[in-house]
Amino acid sequence: MAFLIVVAGAAAFSVFEVRDAMDRRVDDRLESRFADVSAAISAGNLPSDANDASSLERVIFLPPSKRGADGFGEHGIFFDDDLVPPEGRLRGRPLEPWIFYGGPVDGGWLIVGQNVGELSVFDEVLTDTFIGMGWITLSLSLSIGLFLGWRTQRRLSDVTNALGRAAEGDLQARVAPRHNRDDLDQLGIQVDETIARIGLALEQARGFSANIAHDLKTPLTRLRLRLETALLTEGDREDEIGAAMEQADKAIAIFDAFLRLSKLESGALEKRFTPVDLAKLAQDTAETYAAVAEDTGRTLKTDLSPVVVNGDRILLNQFLSNLIQNALRHTPEGSTLTVMARAGLFGVLDDGPGIPEAEVDRVTEPLYRLERSRTTEGAGLGLSLARAIAARHGAEFILSDPPEGGTGLFVRMVWEEPNDRKSRT
Repeated sequence: MAFLIVVAGAAAFSVFEVRDAMDRRVDDRLESRFADVSAAISAGNLPSDANDASSLERVIFLPPSKRGADGFGEHGIFFDDDLVPPEGRLRGRPLEPWIFYGGPVDGGWLIVGQNVGELSVFDEVLTDTFIGMGWITLSLSLSIGLFLGWRTQRRLSDVTNALGRAAEGDLQARVAPRHNRDDLDQLGIQVDETIARIGLALEQARGFSANIAHDLKTPLTRLRLRLETALLTEGDREDEIGAAMEQADKAIAIFDAFLRLSKLESGALEKRFTPVDLAKLAQDTAETYAAVAEDTGRTLKTDLSPVVVNGDRILLNQFLSNLIQNALRHTPEGSTLTVMARAGLFGVLDDGPGIPEAEVDRVTEPLYRLERSRTTEGAGLGLSLARAIAARHGAEFILSDPPEGGTGLFVRMVWEEPNDRKSRT
């Protein structure tokens, strides 16, 4: 309806504007013709008022003896059926429209007339044309609008249906737009990605629940057995109580690791950043684990160069400790571990079996282990914590093969040096 009103208004405005322009042209022509004839009368050339039937113009000069001086009043446009030539009323035709301009000239009256019948026909044709074009435009616009509206509604219905199915638990529902051409396609893609991420999060949550139950079941079961043994044992129970406390500590450690990871990822920990000498930190940490590595048949080396960063010393120490413990746990005897601290790089390199390429993206998920039986030590949180610590320091956490080739794993945090950032900006 709004579009119809606009089209009708535009057509009416166009018709009125054309009519007004044509009327002004007729008025200007009559005034110009009146001025020419007046000049001729003043020069002594009286016009003849005899006009043939085909004439579209009349020129009438009325001396004072034929019509009084007050017959027409002042100069101006007027209509008078008595001045219409006889041919306008012949053969029963309707009176043809004429327009006259009159005024006093040399004591008499001069009247100039113009037949505007052709203009009336043109006006009717113009009106009919605008009406016809308006209906055509309206029909086409409504047809195209209805088609586009139906097409848009169908695409929106696909989005609504996918969201409805996802809300009912079907996380395989997808909009699956055929193209990527406009905002609705982008909306469909975003909805699909959102549902996929929700499904992945729920899948991970289910895996977390199962893994937590599995990881806590072992220490809690051993704790109960130790307590039961201590209860039934007569005499000195110190060993059994110590073993029970060890199992309780393992369960508590799992919960502590979860709490640290949660605080790191949520940003709840207060930032206590100070200048940290990574080379010195790496050297101290390597010396702490050197004896452990030697006892387990592994070699721990360092590759250090002076580098100072603004960070949390405790978290950076935990980052490096997690990587060393992870390498010690998952590399065979005889492996070599290298603690590295260089400009823009901080991590651990080993020559162990490495990680299958298909598992690289998953090993940083909390509680995820390559060893499915989950019989090895640890809770599967080491790399997750390391990744969160790297993110806390604005660094990228990277796992890759050794840079020189061969087997092994190179785990590190990497960040841009201040000079690099300045040169890029």
